[in-house]
Amino acid sequence: MRWTGRRRLGCAALALALPLVASGAAGAEGVLVVRADVLQPGGGPAVPEAVVVVRDGRIESLSGPLPPGARELRAAVVTPGFIDAHTSAGLSGLRNVPAVLDQDERTDPDGSALRALDAFDPSDPLLRFLLEHGVTTVQTGPGPANPIGGQAGVFRTHGSVADEMVVRFPSAMVFNLGEVPKETYEESRGHATRMGTAALIRTRLERARHHAKRAGSLFGRAPAPDPGLEALGRVASGELAAIFTARRADDILTALRLTREFSLRSAVAGATEGYLVRDALLAAGVPVFVGPVMERVSAPETENASYENAALLAERGIPISIRSGFESYVPKNRVLLFEATVAVANGLPRADALRAISLSPAEALGIQDDYGSVAPGKVADLVLFDGDPFEYTSHVTAVIAGGVLVYER
Repeated sequence: MRWTGRRRLGCAALALALPLVASGAAGAEGVLVVRADVLQPGGGPAVPEAVVVVRDGRIESLSGPLPPGARELRAAVVTPGFIDAHTSAGLSGLRNVPAVLDQDERTDPDGSALRALDAFDPSDPLLRFLLEHGVTTVQTGPGPANPIGGQAGVFRTHGSVADEMVVRFPSAMVFNLGEVPKETYEESRGHATRMGTAALIRTRLERARHHAKRAGSLFGRAPAPDPGLEALGRVASGELAAIFTARRADDILTALRLTREFSLRSAVAGATEGYLVRDALLAAGVPVFVGPVMERVSAPETENASYENAALLAERGIPISIRSGFESYVPKNRVLLFEATVAVANGLPRADALRAISLSPAEALGIQDDYGSVAPGKVADLVLFDGDPFEYTSHVTAVIAGGVLVYER
């Protein structure tokens, strides 16, 4: 779960937006060597005194022999690049001004034709902010305003052209339940209740099924092209995943009900009260994109927020990833590592927390063959620390993305 002078930025924002210097080049023959006191691979036990050999953008080995002339980096701890399972980064920009707020199209409650790729801004300073905190990949999608938000995509956080930063597009259709879609239209379009939100989603999925059936029929005239219905048809057939943003327990259960009715390939995002319906989530077998862990308690649907939510879900064997979600306040994007750290402080084992921001989201997004852990053959996304990643006094000292040193502290 990807931004020439068209905007004037303040000094701090400009510093974040500055391009990387040439020092990111690898050593001889495109090789980097990273020595770690401890390697936390994301998909297995810690490896002491590890040596990660990177060649041509991928991990070649976790041991010698070391290539002569290779550039070497050292770190106390090395982890995989972090993956944010569900965010609006790249669509919701640094400031609260219309020019950079492209996450919500508030003209139609059905945004199924909307595509995150068409608004993803590689130059937005927030992507650099994420990169410097270890996030190398994000699933970015429309915000929470519409019952059917639109099509999300998986993007890299380092690059200058959106299409070249795509890992997978589209990756999922975003659906939103709860208070925000109710408030967006109030009574103007008849979707001012949870019943109305669910009814709209159900009706459009049924219509998409009918559209797909007509399009595939050998008899009669094919229906007129409809990008939204065609995308929803891929959701209804299971080809495209569904993300249901749902915080309150009853909204989570509505998401699971719709998932059963249409045999959807779903994930639940937010899940503030997920710990209250653990049995239902476990039985449904859906991944849960938890968070943000430090969710603001600002509405009745978040009044039961608990820092222990991630730990309680993981304890039951529910596959969790930690997400930053949509943040309306500056600086607009939360630090994924900090969210995971608070979960650790409230009962989530360290190994589970690291997995929840690396391999688990990679698996949920279907990109685990290339991303999510430090293993030979995978894309070389590495985060280097000067101490325990889950200690507040530790720092990200360097980030390697696709085998390139893209940040040094």
